[in-house]
Amino acid sequence: MATKTDISTTEWETLRDAPHAVAMAVTVASGLSGSIKEVLTPTGPLVEALHGENQLLRQICGKEEIKAFIASLKEMAKSSDDFKSIQTFFHKAASGKSQAGLDLLRRKGIPEDIAAFCYFLLKPGEKVANAAIEGAFLRFCGERVSGVE
Repeated sequence: MATKTDISTTEWETLRDAPHAVAMAVTVASGLSGSIKEVLTPTGPLVEALHGENQLLRQICGKEEIKAFIASLKEMAKSSDDFKSIQTFFHKAASGKSQAGLDLLRRKGIPEDIAAFCYFLLKPGEKVANAAIEGAFLRFCGERVSGVE
């Protein structure tokens, strides 16, 4: 099983940021119409991974790692001029970091790490996408998961 000590600092940042970037990409995908539910939803999978069996995911979800991602997120936000650029940035970050993280684990990890990481990449995004009804008026005529999500 891969651990933080087996991975360079840059590689670790990629693994740490990938699941959060996916959740953020889904959160901002449909514009500003998302709810506070979508913003808070990723915490459930984080807590689940923190208390789960996979050591790599437990390390990724540690308190200090979450703080480091938030600091990284603040830096990322500074480089975005408008909401569209934020959407584009998170879409690219989610895709790039996810692929780089999977490639890294294929080189250094074991199958259990790869499977756990894949699940962890998908679960927060899926939960965010299902958290709120998009385009609804008083919860009518909306859709659970929008096309862009």
